Amino acid sequence: MARSSRRTFLGQLSAAAAAIPGFGALGWGAAAAPAGTAWQGAPSDTTFDLLIAGGRVIDPGQNLSAVRDVAIRHGRVARIGENIPPDQARQVFDATGKIVTPGLIDLHSHVYEHGTPLGVPSDLVGIQSGVTTIVDAGTTGASMFPGFRRFVIDGARTRIYALLNLSTAGCCTDEIYLDPRLINTRAARRVIEAHRDLILGLKVRVRGRREDLAHDVATLTTARELADEAGLPVMMHWSTEPDLLALLRAGDILTHPFNPPTERSSNVFGSQLTQADTVLPQILELADRGIFTDGQLATTHHQWQVSEKATNQGWFPDAISTDVARTPDRTPASVLLPMSQFLHLGLSLEQVIERVTTNPAKMLDYPETVGSLEPGSTADVAVLELEQGRFTFGDGSRPEPQTRDLSQQFVNVATLKGGVFVKGGIGV
Repeated sequence: MARSSRRTFLGQLSAAAAAIPGFGALGWGAAAAPAGTAWQGAPSDTTFDLLIAGGRVIDPGQNLSAVRDVAIRHGRVARIGENIPPDQARQVFDATGKIVTPGLIDLHSHVYEHGTPLGVPSDLVGIQSGVTTIVDAGTTGASMFPGFRRFVIDGARTRIYALLNLSTAGCCTDEIYLDPRLINTRAARRVIEAHRDLILGLKVRVRGRREDLAHDVATLTTARELADEAGLPVMMHWSTEPDLLALLRAGDILTHPFNPPTERSSNVFGSQLTQADTVLPQILELADRGIFTDGQLATTHHQWQVSEKATNQGWFPDAISTDVARTPDRTPASVLLPMSQFLHLGLSLEQVIERVTTNPAKMLDYPETVGSLEPGSTADVAVLELEQGRFTFGDGSRPEPQTRDLSQQFVNVATLKGGVFVKGGIGV
């Protein structure tokens, strides 16, 4: 869509939404809807509260990718079908030419803003970008989680869950959480039990170097025992060491597959000293073992040369996430950025959407249905479009990043959470 027509569309959306009961409180503005608005009204005694009409609905969980209408009633998806009569809905949103998906899931983020140096604003990278569910991956440990819940999670419009850092201190400063003296399983156990509704797993970082193997095995063994006791999965920072991979179980998650090869990290091809020509066998075996992989492209844990080499061999991670964190040289980006990059690397549109909806929804035991538009599920919806142009993105290579030019990128048009349009849900 051209930039001028996009502004017109968004202006119509904002103005029309102001006339809908309850929208004024969300700050959409009070102007009357101009001619050609994306909204149409209907009598209040109709079947549905809202009809999202004419968009390309993509829900991989239902094997659906087609132009359809999505009807919403009482905060839930009521029906998906073709040519649902507009007069059956109180309000109609015209999504013609747009992509309609389940609310997106970011499986790996850091959103304890102000509580840690890494934390970014959750709603900026969440609800304002079509992301209705965020999983904070180990920003907080046992000593910090209660504050994270009170000051961030409870007040956020974005739905936030967490993986508890094995280190009591969490990610309070660079690599302090690697100190084994900060592991307190009794405190972790107590916090997990007190916050079962939000803590969905454990996060553990290992150094991943051969010389640190004994330390890493001891750390991961502790995490494994605690996770098994609590009935939770483990997300582990990337390693190709067989002794570490052997400790992972079905349902666990391995994250950061495209690290630049350095003395401090490894990737799908091994360590800095042992970079193979093909994806390592122990990595290819993960899927057969029921172990998931989680990949990011918009962080320091990515090198274009590595991701291109792996994807050219047909290897892609199970989930797309951000690992978004506050850094001096990067602006926080939502999952729309790595989605655009994976589209550039060869995934189809449906495969990209699958990795931010259906797949991450399967990878953790969420208390409610997420990542789905199946009738009866919570009406979390993202309305997106693909903007055409030239977009240059770098990676985590040092001292100079590698860059690639993309011809299209995902843009958020509107976001619904529980069937309600959320203020700021049209952010780019």
